[in-house]
Amino acid sequence: MALFVLTVLSLCLPVWSAVKVVQPYKVVSSNGTALVQCFLHPQFFHHQSPLPNNDLSYPFPEPEDLRVTLLRGLHGSTKICSSILNLTGPIETGEEGEVQCSAQRREGALELTVSGLRATDTDLYRCDIEIFYPPPYLRFTGNGTLIHILGSADCPAPGAQRQISNKEDEGEEDEDEETAAPVSVLVIVLVILVLFVLIIIMYLQASQCDRGRREIIRPVHTVDAAACKNLA
Repeated sequence: MALFVLTVLSLCLPVWSAVKVVQPYKVVSSNGTALVQCFLHPQFFHHQSPLPNNDLSYPFPEPEDLRVTLLRGLHGSTKICSSILNLTGPIETGEEGEVQCSAQRREGALELTVSGLRATDTDLYRCDIEIFYPPPYLRFTGNGTLIHILGSADCPAPGAQRQISNKEDEGEEDEDEETAAPVSVLVIVLVILVLFVLIIIMYLQASQCDRGRREIIRPVHTVDAAACKNLA
């Protein structure tokens, strides 16, 4: 009995290990939405026709109902989101959450659209494919894709934006103060010059008045002296 079980396992393991999920190395997202392609190799839609170059064919019945789950980390089991896909009809459902997944079959791959990602979600993600129907139940996990979400440098956090705006306001205030300082000094200098000119003008006018008075007084004294001599 033990020999029979070992024989069956030895026959099944090569078939099981022949199926694998291949993912792209890196995906870059700039708007919080990433597109991850999960290639099931050998591709299951080729199993009914022979493949060239002696390639392996998909060893199981073509799947109809399956679920694609996105796992975070190289060896972790943290589920980020999942999507159930029916390949024979338009049925496609996804779980509600902060991060959402939507799966579809396109160009020989199961294409998973992941939305609601943030810059802090940058990490390695693996496709976990579960096939429910037809039997047997199968589960395959991919090698992982690095999803890089841009936005930490281009779109700073609200606190950082406030700090930047405060610094800009402070810079504008400093510039205003710097421009106001030369203007105030120039006004003061002009006021001093005007006052100095006014003082000079007032001094000249006073000098002219003194000279005029002296010139008026001198003829009077001369006339008085001549009258005195005549009377004598």
